[in-house]
Amino acid sequence: MTATERWLGWSIVVLAGMAGAAFGGQPAVGSTRDEPTWPALLKQQWGLDMDRDLRNPVLDKGFAAGVFRRLDPKKPVIFEPLIALGLEKKTRGGWYPAGAKCGDMPADVLQARKALWAYAFKSPAGERESGRYTRPPLEPAATTFDPGEGTFGLWVANDEFNDGGVYTQSVVVEKVNERLKAQPYKAMIYPNVNAETGRLVPGSYIIGWEYSTNDDFQDVVTRVDNVELLPADPPLPGILAPDAEVRKLAGGFTFVEGPAWDAKGNALYFSDIPPAKIMRYSDGKVTVALEDSRMSNGLMFDRQSRLVACEHGGRRVSRGEPGQLGKDVATHYEGKRLNSPNDLWLDADGGIYFTDPRYGKRDDLEQEKEAVYYVAADGKLTRIVDELVRPNGIALSPDGKNLYVVDNGADQLWRYPVTGPGKIGKGERVAFVEHPDGMTVDAEGRLYITCAHGVYVLRGDGKWLGVITTPERPANCTFGGQGWRTLFITARTSLYAIDTLTRGWHIHLDGSPRKQSD
Repeated sequence: MTATERWLGWSIVVLAGMAGAAFGGQPAVGSTRDEPTWPALLKQQWGLDMDRDLRNPVLDKGFAAGVFRRLDPKKPVIFEPLIALGLEKKTRGGWYPAGAKCGDMPADVLQARKALWAYAFKSPAGERESGRYTRPPLEPAATTFDPGEGTFGLWVANDEFNDGGVYTQSVVVEKVNERLKAQPYKAMIYPNVNAETGRLVPGSYIIGWEYSTNDDFQDVVTRVDNVELLPADPPLPGILAPDAEVRKLAGGFTFVEGPAWDAKGNALYFSDIPPAKIMRYSDGKVTVALEDSRMSNGLMFDRQSRLVACEHGGRRVSRGEPGQLGKDVATHYEGKRLNSPNDLWLDADGGIYFTDPRYGKRDDLEQEKEAVYYVAADGKLTRIVDELVRPNGIALSPDGKNLYVVDNGADQLWRYPVTGPGKIGKGERVAFVEHPDGMTVDAEGRLYITCAHGVYVLRGDGKWLGVITTPERPANCTFGGQGWRTLFITARTSLYAIDTLTRGWHIHLDGSPRKQSD
């Protein structure tokens, strides 16, 4: 390749990045000769997908996530470089106090920011080829800090450039760095995955930084621990109104789960598991719908407005009239009792998909697997998934062509093609989700998964869209209310709700969106 060809290639990458930033789109990720690309580095080191697992995608008319808060107030925050592929001039890094939202910043960022570490090092060619990287030698070597109770951002700078450096907040780069004003998105944030276990590391993120103009995002790769990444501002445009807020509807429960909307009775039913009760919420009031639910968990109403329940204590799936203990739907598989049915979804053919993990004591287990099952309309029970660690939340796409299952034991979301009632093809992991539990879907096929720190919202292919933060750690959610536009969230001791700009979708009630449009 000639020098002119290299220059032209570099220029195209730069212009693509500038155009993306200027028009609000995601900047094009470039490459550097003799260095691994950012997508290859993410996959090799952490098993991450560059697009789907990105936690701070660019927003149209909004501010991408870029502000953190300390997770455990008793421990310091750790911020350290892992891989150095940029210039060998001295690189510096640190933190700065930030505002409450991703569009807020200090009045004088350069004055407010704190330096932690510095190094003059670039990973040698042998490490780049082997993928086994030595951490940059630091001088000074401080990697921990105490941000107090406030929010903060992170920054990186290189002495080659006489400018203000780059920041997790694009709005700060745009303000303080004239050289990069046209392309201020200079940090890509991802969840940290333990390479040995394949599970997410709680409160830990990987950040790829770019202080040049070619947007290859691996000038320096850092990790930050003991943090919570705050939502974009505004969160989830097109899904939530700018002023939408999570509101508490009721509290004082023990551990609530399995919300299900009863369209016929205009009420929400949900389980309070430890006291084995099913509760009913309507017109601002909560009453006990069933005194002994056999520790029901997931609930869902069928076409006949009967309540289908996964019973943790009863070790069965049941169905009956609301307020009455249901009759057996599934109790045994191949002559052995089920583990503890957890969550469910109904299909258009009268069948029931449900998960059967086990939480708590395991001395009475009869099944050798924690699995996913399908009960056909004629009552035939089939085991359809048995390779997951602990399957939990489950849902069908609006058209019924994909089955989604969260694996609580591996922090993963799996997608399976549905080829017929209770028949699925080979599954694929489409996302990492931290401590996932229950989930639901909307009419656009987006997934709402209750996880650590809130309700994660993902596209149907697993691409991260954002998070709805909740006062308590959520366990499950469903759409209901007028037009199915309210997202109800069960979270530990309380019931919450938030109004949305979308609507929920259940194929057994709504049919296929495609059929409706024909």
